[in-house]
Amino acid sequence: MLIEIESFFGNRLISGKKCTEKELREKFRKVIKIAETQNFTELFCRMYNFEEYDLSEYIQADFVIDLDTHLVYAPRYGCNE
Repeated sequence: MLIEIESFFGNRLISGKKCTEKELREKFRKVIKIAETQNFTELFCRMYNFEEYDLSEYIQADFVIDLDTHLVYAPRYGCNE
């Protein structure tokens, strides 16, 4: 499962065990209660055994966590035909 973390401090890509959008929102809520936005990714990865990878424009994430708006959503990717 790939998750893009969007933030004022920079976007990141993490990968870990697959979960539902509802489960991901609950994980997000638990971490954001105890972490500042700039430390969110490191703490999330440590708590839920995720790994961070280099972000690439060619990778399509399963979910996005937007730390600026506190939204968790599944992105929609369009075809360029």
